[in-house]
Amino acid sequence: MLKSFFLYFAIMIGSLFFFLIFVLVFLNSTEIACARQADETFTCNTQTLMLGKFPMFEREITQIIDVDIFDDGCSDGCSYRAEFITSDGGQVPVNEVYTNYNPVSHRVNELKRRMNSGESSFEYKIEPLWWVLYLVGGLFLMEAVILTLTMGAGAMREYIAGRDQLPQ
Repeated sequence: MLKSFFLYFAIMIGSLFFFLIFVLVFLNSTEIACARQADETFTCNTQTLMLGKFPMFEREITQIIDVDIFDDGCSDGCSYRAEFITSDGGQVPVNEVYTNYNPVSHRVNELKRRMNSGESSFEYKIEPLWWVLYLVGGLFLMEAVILTLTMGAGAMREYIAGRDQLPQ
């Protein structure tokens, strides 16, 4: 019975780490603050926030002239992300997550609109992908319930069988 409990907790801890990895990778928002420079390029500060609140990473990107959509190579279906284009031809991702075309297209169009508006500075926020939390959280809870029912039933049978035996 002790072996069953150890196996149960080992599986649950592994699942919890799997859940936390998904949260760390996919539930980040990005705040972008851009300022127009004298040479008509932009300098943007991007800050990654875990769960939309806790600062994780910050970086400054200089000499930005445009933003565009780039794909992941489409080796197994296409995923897209927005990338800043610098004056030297370099590309810097707005955020690290590849996703469907429509949200990236909306993001790029909004950033382009703000860059071409003539404003001296602007801010933009990319919200976390909350559906990932619901999906992975639901899978974790479903696994916990099923694992508890299947392993718990066997442990309960062993306990009852051992309890009903007469001491020798």
